[in-house]
Amino acid sequence: MIVEDDVNLRFVFEAAARRAGIFEPIALAVDGQAALDALRASDAATLPALIVSDLSMPRMTGLDLLRAVKNDATLRTIPIAIITSSDNPNDRDLALAAGACSFVSKPYGIDALTKALLALREHSSGKEASG
Repeated sequence: MIVEDDVNLRFVFEAAARRAGIFEPIALAVDGQAALDALRASDAATLPALIVSDLSMPRMTGLDLLRAVKNDATLRTIPIAIITSSDNPNDRDLALAAGACSFVSKPYGIDALTKALLALREHSSGKEASG
């Protein structure tokens, strides 16, 4: 699942996912609240294997989404990467403390996003991911 309010960045995230070898159907959400609603409406068989979320979004931020997912018994095992234009080190610390498996800050071109997705995919396979 890709959670991003900017349509152009959603496209870049999708392209990076494909470069990382993630070809399964990719769910898209325009903000954290839309993502959380979709996740809670899903059954266990249709939950995403990975979530990539922007940090700064309307209605519900990526950090709030991360916290909500990690506090939900049904959703908490889904690995989440935070991708952001923020260069605030506190954002990284908060995201990692809340359970993010990866944190990528600007500049985040397609190569950086692909690397983050590969690390996240490894993590979801039971291997340790680097942040």
